[in-house]
Amino acid sequence: MCYLFAMNRTLGRVGVWILSVSLGLGAAAPAFAKAKAKAKSKSPPPSAQNIRAIADLAKPYKWGMSVDEVVKVINDEVHAKYVELLSKETDVYKQDLLRKEEKEELAKAKESLVLFDGKKSGWDTSLIDHEFLQRNDESMLVRWEPLQRRFLFFIHNKLYKQFVAFNAEKFKGKTFDDFAKMMEDRYGRSEMKLATMKTKDEVVVDHLEWAPQGAFTLWAIDQTSFYGNFCLKLIDTPMVALVEKAHSDKAMKGPRGNALIDAVTKPETNNTDPNANIVDDILKKK
Repeated sequence: MCYLFAMNRTLGRVGVWILSVSLGLGAAAPAFAKAKAKAKSKSPPPSAQNIRAIADLAKPYKWGMSVDEVVKVINDEVHAKYVELLSKETDVYKQDLLRKEEKEELAKAKESLVLFDGKKSGWDTSLIDHEFLQRNDESMLVRWEPLQRRFLFFIHNKLYKQFVAFNAEKFKGKTFDDFAKMMEDRYGRSEMKLATMKTKDEVVVDHLEWAPQGAFTLWAIDQTSFYGNFCLKLIDTPMVALVEKAHSDKAMKGPRGNALIDAVTKPETNNTDPNANIVDDILKKK
């Protein structure tokens, strides 16, 4: 079980990263006491624009949707895209190719369903290996988007979490500090959450967390050490305590990595999700 500490980000991340690398738990304790004493000021409340941006990140999916309902949303999006493409194509052969592509894309979403029923798979040591529990009536759908991959998590056949792994190439040369600044420009100020690794007895940055906004709790996670990705996790707020707490028991157990890195980071361009260009939108503003 990892022990989390909150630190106001105005204290600066650089010292925290140094602390995580150079100090053990015994040396870190006084530093934390001093840092927490300084961290009295609260982050300003998010603006209405920030709140809307967090809610938009979840679209077009809604908490509580069943797997079949989510698949229908995806199918409707895919079909609408190909209807538009076919309307602009006059070549009969190319029209047939488009229809074939549509069938393949429709099948891909449904076939991505994973039931975490105890059977081992590549997901057990992967980018999202701490996001589910086996034999807990949990499941997942995977959705490719042009600039990221979206993992849709269900418990008792109800959608409660989305995990977005951004295409690493879009943030090439960027640090997690850079990524965090971009996310805060869009979603408002966050707090840094620190953790003590059980196996190494050292303090590390676990994630950045935004204050819950109604049904939405947002985290930013640095997975660049093993997978090359910056990630966002959006959770149905009541589920943070009910489900995420149970998942935390298997978190922070040491280095992770496997052959799924390439699959997660590879971009694909056959989707029209309203959030599909979130990375470009953020980077253009920069």
